[in-house]
Amino acid sequence: MQPTKSKIMQLLLIEDNPADSNLVEEALKEARLDYSLQVFSDGATALEHITRLDDDPAGAGPDLILLDLNLPKVNGEEVLKRIRLSRKCRDAKVMILSSSNAPTDREGAMKLGASEYFRKPSSLDQFMELGLRVRSMLEKGS
Repeated sequence: MQPTKSKIMQLLLIEDNPADSNLVEEALKEARLDYSLQVFSDGATALEHITRLDDDPAGAGPDLILLDLNLPKVNGEEVLKRIRLSRKCRDAKVMILSSSNAPTDREGAMKLGASEYFRKPSSLDQFMELGLRVRSMLEKGS
């Protein structure tokens, strides 16, 4: 009997800062997740991707979306609203990535349907904790 192969998690990262994108990818690798990652650097491109997913009858939505709030073209709150209206993405877990620790930003994101809020830390060690948080979120859903 063949061992069961674990599912490759489909992740979207919507982040305009290339350095932060690299740190996210490093944190995911360090957490030893089995994943496929698509990266979008602005809100408009992310919205186009969501629309393409919804229009593709055979396509599957992501398992987790990592979303920055401060995006060019279309901000993260608008992207989150669209995610929750999407046929293919509405059930995905959404982790907000933000440098803001303002309670209004946290509360606003949660009201719009975010699953978790991760404040981008200043230290590399703290940023690497992101991978463990993602792993925990994905394991809760399986």
